[in-house]
Amino acid sequence: TLNGSVHMNPEQEKLITDWFRRSRESQSMHYACASYFSNLNYILGIPTIVLGTIVVAFVFIPSDEQIIISYKTLIGFVSLVASALATLQTFMSCAERAEKHRLTGTGYASVRRDLELIKSFPLLDDERFSKKMETIKKEMDYLSKSAPQAPKHLWQKHVKELKSREHNRIFRIPASRDTET
Repeated sequence: TLNGSVHMNPEQEKLITDWFRRSRESQSMHYACASYFSNLNYILGIPTIVLGTIVVAFVFIPSDEQIIISYKTLIGFVSLVASALATLQTFMSCAERAEKHRLTGTGYASVRRDLELIKSFPLLDDERFSKKMETIKKEMDYLSKSAPQAPKHLWQKHVKELKSREHNRIFRIPASRDTET
């Protein structure tokens, strides 16, 4: 004991390392989801704008009978595709989902930094350590409950990739030999 403060015991070390690992995985996963949904928003949105513009441009073509008949089907098809893309973009709410994942990732990043501070400066008495960990637990519980669902294919790919990488900074997390998650 140094001035009433103590270093973490092995159980506290194990807990804080596990929470760090979970926060790191969740932060990374939600940032990956934010990027995925943001890209998907552009993939659906840009063609919608281009196709809609093409349809509007065809309205201003001179009304030659032959041109109108031959392009009527093409204009209808392009209009249908633009409408379908706009509907998908609205239904999937990609921009909103991207933002929710980004905010959740930011929340987990904050938790991760709190855990890094505790690990870097472990001289807390048991009571202060317990209070700090309870605050972190509540934040992790809130993030977990309010987090948007990650698509299964992204989750599986991302966790496998994360577990295959070693983390050697404040927390030492070895690469997992078993990446079949």
